Amino acid sequence: MIIKRMKKVLSSIVLAICLLVYTAPIGLCISGFPIIDARINKPLLRDTAKTSALKLEGDISITKGNPKINLSLRDSDVKQVLRMLADKAGLNIIFHASVVGGTSTSSSSGISGSVSSSGSTVGTITMDLVNVPLNDAFKLVMQVTGLTYFMDKNTMIVTSAEAAKTLNMAKQEISVIPVKYINALQLANFLNKNIFSINKPGLSNGNIAIVNPGENEILIFGTENDAKMARKIVAQFDVKPREESFVVNHTTPAEMAQAVCQTLIGKDFGSPGSSSSGGSSTGGVTSTSGSTSGSASGSGLTLGGQTIACTVETSLSSDNLESMKMKNMIISYFPQRGILNVIGGSIQQLEMIRDFIVKNDKKQPQAYLELSIIELNETGSREFDNTWQVWSKYFSGTFDGASTKTSPLYPQFLSEGQGYTVVDSAANKFAKLYDVATFSGVPTITYAMNYIISNNKGRVLANPRIMITNGETSTIDLSSDYVKSVTSQVLATGGMAGATQKTYEIGSDEGIKVSIVPFISPDGYVTLNINPTYSTIKEKVYAPSTTGTGTDLAATLLQRRNLDLKNVRIKDGETLVIGGMMRENETKTVSKIPVLGDLPGAGVFFRNSVSSKEKQELVIMITPKIIKDSEDLVKNTDVTL
Repeated sequence: MIIKRMKKVLSSIVLAICLLVYTAPIGLCISGFPIIDARINKPLLRDTAKTSALKLEGDISITKGNPKINLSLRDSDVKQVLRMLADKAGLNIIFHASVVGGTSTSSSSGISGSVSSSGSTVGTITMDLVNVPLNDAFKLVMQVTGLTYFMDKNTMIVTSAEAAKTLNMAKQEISVIPVKYINALQLANFLNKNIFSINKPGLSNGNIAIVNPGENEILIFGTENDAKMARKIVAQFDVKPREESFVVNHTTPAEMAQAVCQTLIGKDFGSPGSSSSGGSSTGGVTSTSGSTSGSASGSGLTLGGQTIACTVETSLSSDNLESMKMKNMIISYFPQRGILNVIGGSIQQLEMIRDFIVKNDKKQPQAYLELSIIELNETGSREFDNTWQVWSKYFSGTFDGASTKTSPLYPQFLSEGQGYTVVDSAANKFAKLYDVATFSGVPTITYAMNYIISNNKGRVLANPRIMITNGETSTIDLSSDYVKSVTSQVLATGGMAGATQKTYEIGSDEGIKVSIVPFISPDGYVTLNINPTYSTIKEKVYAPSTTGTGTDLAATLLQRRNLDLKNVRIKDGETLVIGGMMRENETKTVSKIPVLGDLPGAGVFFRNSVSSKEKQELVIMITPKIIKDSEDLVKNTDVTL
């Protein structure tokens, strides 16, 4: 009980102190009370891109004490100024022959006046420094004069930037820096081009970075400052590339990879960056269809099946700066696993790809399509025939308005007493069939009339049912093959005619074929592009055979009834009827006996007439029914609580 009372008293005292001293930390005031974590319901925000900066200069410490100095100089010799600073730092100083006189002007913060330089020459300097650390003053002098220096124990060696490249005085030791994730060669080249060639105080001015390719290491031939700077750069850029895989459920990985490459990578961050004046940039998105999958020899078995869709590689050169030539993003896909894989890129780029996939990896709407294809045939004919026959001793014949012919039993112009007996010679039976002789009866004239009317009706029905997918072409093919043409060729053997070779060209478009491209809208309508084609055989053309006997099929002519309908809109469950694809053929043939068939009135008995009419119509009925999944029905159901 005593302990509990003491805790209450202490808590009250702490709270009172916090109320009186308003600057006290809030966390201290509430440390004695239960804390409610306000982050429980707080939405997580995306990580923003972090910026970082590295100072491109070495650690200039010519003195450890680093006292502050005041200087006011007018047109003072640079060598004398450096001697004065070295003496202040307690160092010996040596000037290389490249440090010669000249004139130059410059000004900077904390320095007023002029510093002149011409090439690698230096001359006088004017400066006004107030309360500036000695190391900073020395750094400013080295920067504005274009000089550099090396330290050898307690001696400072000053030289021009150009001369420092050939002296190799900075190559005092070898520092080995391991590189884990990126190519050490690219990183070493970046150091030489952008860090160790800009003449920064405290750093070497030259190509001092090389690589050990066997271990993927960078070797720095320079000072400790050079090695420290190289380690900073390696730590900044040698990071494990991001890798993320995205599962594609409703589209193919190849289609999604192509959409990401063309829509996001190609337009946004796939293009090369802009360069400053005097610079140039190259790079961009490279699409490829190369595959990294392997298969067992001769088995045709493929495991994995990774395919590179596109790579992003940029390179920028600006004045004396040059970027690392590396592939900063690779997009690939596994068609058999339904996975899209991205290596590289920033967090924001990966999030953009993820959002794109979520928004566009949607189920394609489908519909169940019922088709009824009906062909109506109707033919009719009317035939009126007059047939006259003459039988006599010296002349026999038949006159039917189309041709004049004799009877096979009583041919024309047989002399009296002549006659023939027709026998069956098969199997040497020689059985009598009939006699051929002159008509021996009373001369007779006979007449026969034939009048026929015929009507035919027929229907050909096809009733296919198919599934159609949004934007995909579906084809219903009810066609058949036929002989389109025949080519005969006589093969010569030993200078003599041999066997006959025939080549048949086969056609496959006789019949009904319907192509449909749908667009299924969310409002319950189906828009179709419909292309029905209907071909039937009209005529077969024959030509004399190359063998000299008979005929060969030369060509088969088709008659077609085609339609090309665009953007036909049908409501779910309703039926579209396509009709009017009709073909009519009407013929009339008249044959008559000369002179007699032209007589008024009575001429009708000496004429034959045949009239026929054929009519065909193709009717297509289409009924779409949109398929709705159960989860879609649940989403569209309004529930009132």
